[in-house]
Amino acid sequence: MYIELVKGVALLLALCYLYGFNVRYWQGRSLVRQVFSGLIFGGICVVGMLAPAVIAPGVFIDPRSVVLGMAGLFGGPVVAAIAAAMALATRLWLGGAGAATSAQVILMCTLAGLAYRQARARGLLDVGPGTLAVFGLLLHVGMLGLLQWLPADVVRHINQNVAWPMLVTFTIATVLLGLLLRGVEQRLETDRALRRTAARLHAITQAIPDLLLVIDDEGRYVDALSSNETLPTGDARGLVGKRMHEVLPTPVADRLLALVGEALRSGHAHGIEYELQLHGTTHHFDARMLRMETTADERPAVVFLARNVTEHKLSESALRESELRFRTVLRDIPSISVQGYRQDGTTTYWNRASERIYGYTADEALGRNLLDLIIPPPMHDGVRGAIAHMFATGEVIPADELQLQHKDGTPVHVFSSHAFVHVPGHPPEMFCIDIDISGRKAAEEEAHHLAFHDALTGLPNRRLLVDRLRQTLASGARAGHTTAVLFLDLDNFKTLNDTQGHEVGDLLLREAALRLCVGVRAQDTVARLGGDEFVIVLQRLGPGPHEAAAQARALCERFLDSLRQPYELAGRTYHGTASIGVTLLDRMPDSIDEVLKQADMAMYRAKDAGRNTLRFFDPDMQQTVNRRAQLETELHTGLRQAQFHLLYQPQVDSQGRVTGAEALVRWRHPARGMVSPVEFIPLAEESGLILPLGHWVMETALRQQARWRQDPALAHLSLAINVSARQFLHDDFVAQVLELLRNTGANPAQIKLELTESLLLRNVDSAIATMRALRSHGLGLSLDDFGTGYSSLSYLKRLPLDQIKIDQAFVRDALQAPSDAAIARAIITLADSLGLDVVAEGVETAEHHQFLLAHGCRAFQGYLFGRPLALEDFEQMARR
Repeated sequence: MYIELVKGVALLLALCYLYGFNVRYWQGRSLVRQVFSGLIFGGICVVGMLAPAVIAPGVFIDPRSVVLGMAGLFGGPVVAAIAAAMALATRLWLGGAGAATSAQVILMCTLAGLAYRQARARGLLDVGPGTLAVFGLLLHVGMLGLLQWLPADVVRHINQNVAWPMLVTFTIATVLLGLLLRGVEQRLETDRALRRTAARLHAITQAIPDLLLVIDDEGRYVDALSSNETLPTGDARGLVGKRMHEVLPTPVADRLLALVGEALRSGHAHGIEYELQLHGTTHHFDARMLRMETTADERPAVVFLARNVTEHKLSESALRESELRFRTVLRDIPSISVQGYRQDGTTTYWNRASERIYGYTADEALGRNLLDLIIPPPMHDGVRGAIAHMFATGEVIPADELQLQHKDGTPVHVFSSHAFVHVPGHPPEMFCIDIDISGRKAAEEEAHHLAFHDALTGLPNRRLLVDRLRQTLASGARAGHTTAVLFLDLDNFKTLNDTQGHEVGDLLLREAALRLCVGVRAQDTVARLGGDEFVIVLQRLGPGPHEAAAQARALCERFLDSLRQPYELAGRTYHGTASIGVTLLDRMPDSIDEVLKQADMAMYRAKDAGRNTLRFFDPDMQQTVNRRAQLETELHTGLRQAQFHLLYQPQVDSQGRVTGAEALVRWRHPARGMVSPVEFIPLAEESGLILPLGHWVMETALRQQARWRQDPALAHLSLAINVSARQFLHDDFVAQVLELLRNTGANPAQIKLELTESLLLRNVDSAIATMRALRSHGLGLSLDDFGTGYSSLSYLKRLPLDQIKIDQAFVRDALQAPSDAAIARAIITLADSLGLDVVAEGVETAEHHQFLLAHGCRAFQGYLFGRPLALEDFEQMARR
């Protein structure tokens, strides 16, 4: 059995060489090579099956398992498929009891080889002796497993007599065959690499425009690796076999032969320049030679490379001739500094523009080191390295804008470019060509500063603030720190601007900015958004919200205290305050604008709280703002869709007779129902919608009074109309009222315009002028809510009023609070002394009515006499 197995292995190894021959023969024709390789592997299997080791009738063992495994591993799918098909067909043709099992063995071995190939391609397995041995062992263990399906007596014979010899022999055969096939692969790859290398070398040598020769130690031309027939030396191939002394003049040949000997002895590259007379013209050549590691015809030799540099030499000569002209021209260029330096930095050239830009005369600069003249100390190391690299490699230092140094130490901004000049026979030089751009840099820096800073205060503007705020919030979120954003507004700044002028306002802004900058920490940012609005970013506060809020509050209190200190503005002392809104953030927000909006909302809450204070943003504040924004949108819609109407609250005399009414606007919202005036009137004031709304109220009320004028039972009724501060102070208010009077036909004597004290505080003189203009046309004027504001008696004395109204707060508590009763009595007495009518608002009980009557009040308004009524209800009441 051993002898038969060894015969199979020997046959296998012998036929292996046939595969190697086939692969080498069909190089370049992949498909043909694979087909023939498949036929060879299949033929090996067929031959093996025709001379097998017979175990039992129809059951035999041959080396096809090894062959098919290697066919899959080295041949690939096509080769393995052909070999497996041939082996399968032959085995089925031979037949016998083991045919089916043998077919399974054939398929298993083929698939195992292909799987090994895939693992090898992915770098999971190599083709080494150990791996091949494991593969061969596993492969044939699997084959033995398949053989167990044969009849029991055959299996017993195989397990007792054949298994171990087969495993040992075929495993060894797998290793040997795999190593041989791997050797075939490696030889083929080596051949391919050599051919590629040779092809590249041939292409390179043919592309070289110079003459490339091999010369031995006796000066004989051994080989011509490249030939450029355009060279004056003619075709280099004609030199092969000749000596240099047969081709070149003796002096040149002697020099070259001596250099050949020097190159052979030293092993280093050597260069030489020489001249030849060709066709009556002198040609210059630059040659290099290097000893070859291999010998030419068993003699030492060098590789010789020669280039015709005649044109280069002529150019150098022309360059030297023009150098004087060049230096003369550069010396007198007025705006371009030109300096020359050697490798050690010694100054060799210094033109007149250099004297002007850097302050050194030529006598002072020449011979001194570049670093001592114009290079600032921080740049010394970098300049040394750049100069060393330029002189070592010839690579020019890239042109760039530099900040160099004047003789007096001041900085000089230049655009500097460089040139590397190496004239043969002279040390190389570096030339610096500098253009003074100090003026342009100053303009650029100024423009950049203006783009990111406020021109008045020098603080960062909104653009720079947003960038810094984004960076601060991002870094704070990563580090777990809390950031506070403060929105600060100077209180009553517009009043200062209007009364003292913008110049004084600018002085206040500069002084406030200075105080804020003094009050912040080094890591914080102060910016001006515009007008009197500042934003302060406090970073790296405590990690917890309470700690961060406490720190922010302490800093805000410091700012408020600083801004409360007196200002000296244009020779006058000014006392100002500020309001601050604060929002705290411990994560990166979705929008920077949202952060500023939150701080802005908190600032307005501080304004509402009386100014000169601070407020923190909270989510409820955001919801309120959202609701107000929604309400403002609906307010626009309400005006367009006529959702507003007027109610009329009766005003009565001391006998309880209806003398008139106050027109009160109400909003009947289609979804919300009745919207309180307390909610929508302030919003209309802020948004400017009070102007069209107030115009509608006045027009509607005047038309109604004109209709009453035609009814004898109602003609005596007066009508009070509330006028907002924004509406009253409008430039065209008087003209609008007069036009409405003309268009509606209302009686101005029956109209009273109710004003609030707030509008008088903004511009008293302008308000008085408007009031006088209205009174001159017969309109009455009433001061509403008297006693709740500043109630300046000096203002009251100057105002052309007809009536004042006691605020309901004093009326409601007059019976319980002696102070309120005293105020009510004082207002009645004051009005009587000034000749003004007085109306008490908020009269709700008979006791209130009797109290007011007892103290001289003769006109009343309140729930005791009637709530605000629809027009029809009010008219019925007035008729009764």
